[in-house]
Amino acid sequence: MVYKFDPISWNGTIFLLAEWHMSGDHLEYRRANKPIPASYFPKSLTVDEAAQALPDIFHTYRGLIVFSERARALMEERAPGQVEFIPVAIHAEPDIARQLQLASAYYFINVLGRAQRFQWLEMPVDPFPIREDGIQRFGTKHDYLQWKLRPRLSGEPLIWRESWWQVDNKEYRGHVDVLVEDILWHELDAKFPDQLNPMQVGTSIAPSPELSV
Repeated sequence: MVYKFDPISWNGTIFLLAEWHMSGDHLEYRRANKPIPASYFPKSLTVDEAAQALPDIFHTYRGLIVFSERARALMEERAPGQVEFIPVAIHAEPDIARQLQLASAYYFINVLGRAQRFQWLEMPVDPFPIREDGIQRFGTKHDYLQWKLRPRLSGEPLIWRESWWQVDNKEYRGHVDVLVEDILWHELDAKFPDQLNPMQVGTSIAPSPELSV
């Protein structure tokens, strides 16, 4: 089984960050299914308000995820080399810091793992406009319960972004979401309860001949 990797908390829920920004067009790197340069991430974040302790795993905003040192250690043990950790200092006024119960260190994560496990010909897709190159591109439907993936092969990452797949003049792109194998998801959920949304993805099926890897 596979899950979308989706922390429950993000900026504006149980905590509020002061204004900050990424440098460079990090979305272009994601669209190209390439690692985001570490230099694009801010060096520090400031928490202006907090309703409770800061989670070990959270979004700054959707698509950008921060791990505490505790979460980093577990990920490094279970999925070494599959995630890059970019240090970020988190600051707050003393009263807010006490509420946050800050960990020893925090990191933006940049998922380096790549795999091609979507069974594109077996699931509904959304077409994109055809560009000048004549290639018809497709993306995943919003309803992740309709997604279909082949089982994980030995040596493939436990956490990854989906690599693009092309056949003839059709290209399929599923790189937007971070996906995580169930064994790792359950370990993270057990260690950091109530911090991840339980978003199990569709079904696992054997690959069709057209999608052999």
